[in-house]
Amino acid sequence: MKVRTNILIEKEILEKAKQLGLNISRTCENCLKLYINALENANNQILSNQLQNQKREGMETVGCHQMVGSPGFEPGIASAPGWYPRPN
Repeated sequence: MKVRTNILIEKEILEKAKQLGLNISRTCENCLKLYINALENANNQILSNQLQNQKREGMETVGCHQMVGSPGFEPGIASAPGWYPRPN
């Protein structure tokens, strides 16, 4: 089912599209389909990579950080910047 919506397009782009005989509704719909497909594929790839990272021995992925198996009280974060004292 199609629904009516409004979009804002720069005047020059709209004029050029009309000159080329483009159907604005169909063009926007096709572009949205392509964009949605690309986003879903990227999200699936990210999830797949996270699952692979979690399977690495001694490593656990939390958000965008990889948790390193810790020898001490708290785990270290491999991707976090460290604090280093300045030399005198």
